[in-house]
Amino acid sequence: MKIEKKKAVLFHYTLRDESADNVELESSKVTGGDPVAYLHGYGNIIDGLEEAMEGKVAGDTFSVSITPEKAYGERDENSQ
Repeated sequence: MKIEKKKAVLFHYTLRDESADNVELESSKVTGGDPVAYLHGYGNIIDGLEEAMEGKVAGDTFSVSITPEKAYGERDENSQ
């Protein structure tokens, strides 16, 4: 079944810092972690990831680099 609007999706992820030699920052797979669940097409995850997930099917593996605009926005050095 393809990932599309109104579909419940479960996925595992690994977050890496591309600017620091691809260092792993976190992963849903650590010590048998549960997959992340969300309802596709309703803005329940960051835009860049939801766009990358569109059309994928169970078992697909892929990598995606997400720009700040498609994630949480540019870093604000004045913010705490």
